[in-house]
Amino acid sequence: MKKELRFSHILAQLEKEKTVAFTHLSLELNVSEDTIRRDIDELAKLGLLAKIRGGAMPRSAHPLTFKDRIGYLNEDKERMALKAVRLLRNGMTVFMDSGTSVYTLVSLLPAYLELRVITNNTALIPLLALYANIETHILGGKYDKEREILTGLAAVKTAEQFRADLFFMGVCSIDLQAGITATNQPEAELKQTMTAASIQVVALSDASKLGTQDPFAVCRLSEVSHIITERDPTDPFFEAYQKAGVHFL
Repeated sequence: MKKELRFSHILAQLEKEKTVAFTHLSLELNVSEDTIRRDIDELAKLGLLAKIRGGAMPRSAHPLTFKDRIGYLNEDKERMALKAVRLLRNGMTVFMDSGTSVYTLVSLLPAYLELRVITNNTALIPLLALYANIETHILGGKYDKEREILTGLAAVKTAEQFRADLFFMGVCSIDLQAGITATNQPEAELKQTMTAASIQVVALSDASKLGTQDPFAVCRLSEVSHIITERDPTDPFFEAYQKAGVHFL
C-alpha cells in the first residue's frame, strides 16, 4: 500500500476512534510496526496528529482543528498536498498562487513551519494568518472576485522584488508541446514572473489536466522542477512526459 493511502487510513481511524495503536494498524494495513512508526512520525512532524506511547491521538490543541486540517485525506488534492509539503524547509521563501490545490496545501502545512509566503491568492490569507511562524506578503493589483486573486501590473512589479526558493503553481493546463498554459492573460503574466523569480517551480495539477492547453503561455516544461499529481509517479500515464525529462512526484 502506498504511503499516502496509509496516511489516509491512519487519519481516518484516528478521527473515528480518537486513538490508534501501532499493533492494530500494522495488522489492518499488513505492514510492519516499524513502517507504522515511521508513518506516525511523519504525520506528527506535519502537525496532523500527536504521538503517544504505542500509537497516536489527534493534535486537538493545534490552532487549526484536526477536522479542519485534514478530514480523511482521501481526496486527490490532499494526496497532492502531502507530497508537496515534503519539499518545504524552515526559512524558505515561497510563491503560492491561485487554485484549490494550493489552498489545500496551505491547510496541511506543518504547524510550526517557518516560511515567507508571497501570494496573490486572497483566499489563503485567513489560513496563513493561523500560522505563528509564517510571514505573509500579499501582492497588490486588480481583484478578480471569481478567482479570489490579485493580478495586473502592480502584482507583477511587486513579485519581481522577491527571489523565492519555491513556487507552488496552481495549473490550468499542461501539454507536452505547449507546456503550462492558462485561461487568463493577467494570471499567466504573473505566473511567468513568479517562475522567473524562483529557484524551483512545482506545478500542482490533477492528472486529468495533462494533455490539455489554454490560450495563454506560462512556461515550458523544462522550466518546471516537478509536477505533483494525485497519481503514483510510476504510473504509465506519465511515460511520454518522463521521456521528455519531466519529473513527477
